[in-house]
Amino acid sequence: MSGVNKVTIVAFAMMLCILLQTNISKADTFLAGDANGWGFQLNGWPNGKTFKTGDVIKFKYPAGAHNVVKVDQAGFDSCNGAGGQAFTSGDDKITLTQGTSYFICTIGPHCANGIKAAVTAN
Repeated sequence: MSGVNKVTIVAFAMMLCILLQTNISKADTFLAGDANGWGFQLNGWPNGKTFKTGDVIKFKYPAGAHNVVKVDQAGFDSCNGAGGQAFTSGDDKITLTQGTSYFICTIGPHCANGIKAAVTAN
């Protein structure tokens, strides 16, 4: 391999690393429910927000009073958390994947009373 080819490969590798780092560093963090947090005061959250793949949703709530269960659309529509991924710390951080992610609270009738959110990341 000639010296020019080695330099080209190294330069390409460096550019790739920079591009990957730039993409990672552009991820944003959103507080579910904004200042109200994850609870009965969601008031249409996340309407009007734009999410990207890799963004993080932070769910803040009193542990034990609520939970967050990531479900499919059927679970979201029916408020059924069976088979979903449960989070219970009260300070949960969930990284968004491409498409729509569905989140519900499965404590009592909380989901039916509005503690649920569908978030679409592009």
